[in-house]
Amino acid sequence: MRSWRYLVVILCTCLLVSTPWRAASEEVEEITVVTGNWPGYSTPDGKGYYLALLQSAFPAPKWKISIDFVPFSRALYMVQQQKVDVGLGFYIDEVKPDYYCDLPVEVDQVDAALTPELAAIWQDINSLKKKKVKAMLEYRYDTFIKVPMYYEEGSDLLQMLNHVNNGKIDAVLDYKRSLQGLASQLNRPQQYVIKENVLNPEVFFVFPQTPKGKRLKAIFNGAMARMAESGELDRLFQANISYRVRVPLAN
Repeated sequence: MRSWRYLVVILCTCLLVSTPWRAASEEVEEITVVTGNWPGYSTPDGKGYYLALLQSAFPAPKWKISIDFVPFSRALYMVQQQKVDVGLGFYIDEVKPDYYCDLPVEVDQVDAALTPELAAIWQDINSLKKKKVKAMLEYRYDTFIKVPMYYEEGSDLLQMLNHVNNGKIDAVLDYKRSLQGLASQLNRPQQYVIKENVLNPEVFFVFPQTPKGKRLKAIFNGAMARMAESGELDRLFQANISYRVRVPLAN
């Protein structure tokens, strides 16, 4: 009988010693993320391609992903000041080079509505030289189009399309689905010409290089390589952005 008492005491002691270690090993780690509200990519309901990538790379319950949806100018500031762990949807050269993940999470496909005159002489993006060009707020195309042009951003895409349709401006940079979808609402019959795939900027997640950010970047780089190899990137993209095919990453 005494031996059983000793056995119970030993078991209880082991449980008491192991419980703090087990609790520590299973502790949830929070990742703070900043992004815009971009349908198909990252939305407050927890859906979108970007969020699916994060959830695959940092799965629950080990990781808790806390997301702040803000305008891009605010997101840029928060990343630059290292107030968050991860920033989503950044073009090249917007933050320090070592912040960027190794592989782009996607290659964007930007289309253009052009006046008939510009469409007739169009060769490539250099055809925008000294032209009047508009895009939606925070699209930031002027940060990587290395052509001198009169570039402005606004909040009313239909107004921009009316302007290019009337020849007041030369081009509107956006996406074919939107450029076509608003054509029926123009003030006059459509005159502008849609050129597809005029820009292919790479898009990245960025990790401020704090000790934690460096560790998270390494984990994400490994997960991206795995997802690219297995085809999971394509599956996640098509599950969230069904209206176009993901552009393959360059080798």
